Amino acid sequence: MPPTRITTIYSERGFPTEIFHEPQGMFSGLAQESAVDAIIVATEGGYSTLGANPQFLAADLGVPEEEIQDLARWNRFENPQVTLVTFASRRQGGLLRGVILAACETSKCYERFAVPYYGRPYRDFFYNVTYESIAHASNRWSARRLAIFFLGGERFPEEIVQCQVEALVHFCNEATTPVVDRFIFAGHFNLEHFEASNNSLRRRRRKPSIVRSPLRKRPATE
Repeated sequence: MPPTRITTIYSERGFPTEIFHEPQGMFSGLAQESAVDAIIVATEGGYSTLGANPQFLAADLGVPEEEIQDLARWNRFENPQVTLVTFASRRQGGLLRGVILAACETSKCYERFAVPYYGRPYRDFFYNVTYESIAHASNRWSARRLAIFFLGGERFPEEIVQCQVEALVHFCNEATTPVVDRFIFAGHFNLEHFEASNNSLRRRRRKPSIVRSPLRKRPATE
């Protein structure tokens, strides 16, 4: 099933970005339908979105599956710094330009901001991780069709989604040319979460509510 279109948002210069939702969270379908050319996913394995898709990522990017899994485990369980692990495609003819394993609520680095699953989301963390991921995919890979998978736990999802929407809007507002044609929220997400974000953005039109700071990046392939 193709992603469902939710709305179109416009940057301050009038450049459109179409917003979609895809509930299944399957990388292969999104890539094969040319719906995305870069993916941002939480650095989790097991039954997570990343854990369900390692064979496709390895084959499409030309990266050994063990390398993806090893770096995902390191970034989740061992790395105390907020870090994006970036995999640019290593092969000609791949469907994706790259994949970013983003720090998330269950990452070791998040422990110093809030207790995972028990405290309210630390908004600067989710905003910064999302903004820097979008910036990397756009600036380094020239990706224009992005998908982001939920970076938080089961609690307060609307607050995390709001941070992600604000990061997208602020990145697009800063650009002098169109940069993101399509942005897909995949997996744990619903229309109510986005509507709350939309209302918030209308109330604070041009005033970012989050403090942005540079993150450490670990390019796995560049």
